Amino acid sequence: MTDKTLNDLDRSTLRNFNLVLQELTELIMAENHFLNVTNDPPPQPMLDRKEELSTYYANLTNRLRGRAAVLHSAGELNPAELEQRIRKLVDLTKHNQTLLNARKVATALRVDAVMAALAAREQAQDPRYTATGNSMSAKPDSGPSYLHLRA
Repeated sequence: MTDKTLNDLDRSTLRNFNLVLQELTELIMAENHFLNVTNDPPPQPMLDRKEELSTYYANLTNRLRGRAAVLHSAGELNPAELEQRIRKLVDLTKHNQTLLNARKVATALRVDAVMAALAAREQAQDPRYTATGNSMSAKPDSGPSYLHLRA
């Protein structure tokens, strides 16, 4: 492999990395907006594309990591600008995770409220049963009737 070919591969990797970084950033911004304006789950194609881009981003990062100094020396890579763009993606991703976690908590609270309401309704309809469905009048299980201990 000649230096020219290697440089072309480096440039191609950097170009692809920049494209993926940009699309992934825009996609996470769109997902964050979606999560802020609706209670619906994000569309599956959006989630699928985010997963695909994340995998591609990780692969390109690994390929670029060892060649960044060469690209910087050749004037192809501005480390400060790239770091700023990566930090923006990290911040957006953290905010995305915060929004998703808030949804999980809200869902759990709604499920708990529904379950408590159902238990209260059942209790009101037939007070002989506990919230777990056990009869209040049922005697504790004393075991099989054929087991009798004599003193």
